[in-house]
Amino acid sequence: MSLFEEYLTLGQWLAESQRLAIYKYLLISRKDKYRNDGEVLVSRRTLNTLIANGEISYSITLNVVEYKSRKIGEVDWNNKIREIKLPSFKFLLRKRLAKFFAQAELDTIRNYPISGVNPIENRGFTMNAYPFYDLNYYSNGKGKLKALIKKLGTRDDPLLERLLAS
Repeated sequence: MSLFEEYLTLGQWLAESQRLAIYKYLLISRKDKYRNDGEVLVSRRTLNTLIANGEISYSITLNVVEYKSRKIGEVDWNNKIREIKLPSFKFLLRKRLAKFFAQAELDTIRNYPISGVNPIENRGFTMNAYPFYDLNYYSNGKGKLKALIKKLGTRDDPLLERLLAS
């Protein structure tokens, strides 16, 4: 079992550093998938994907993309979880959608993991207040300049290197 497959079973038991490493891993390892998914989403205005034990539904309304998720096999979707405004430039659109897709998949892994050693508790949908693609994550909402300085000062986590190697 690879490290990523192990993380797919941890769900709510993932530590903050593990979630950040998974987010970065998803951005790197699924780059081509996210590019293709972005093209489908922009052309069809809707897209459904699966990861771990969850299903994600993306939709575009006007110039805003949002996502909802649910456990595979359930009928009802969660309410809109996150949304972002889409830029006009295609290059920025691809980058922003890739980050949004990675965050959505991470949130879904966290809430709908594959069955594993740890028990899965029934509870509400859990997510970070600030997504990893938002500078506010790095400063906990205390300013983008402070966040930028902190982000530039951080190095890649050894967990990311272990994920990429597995």
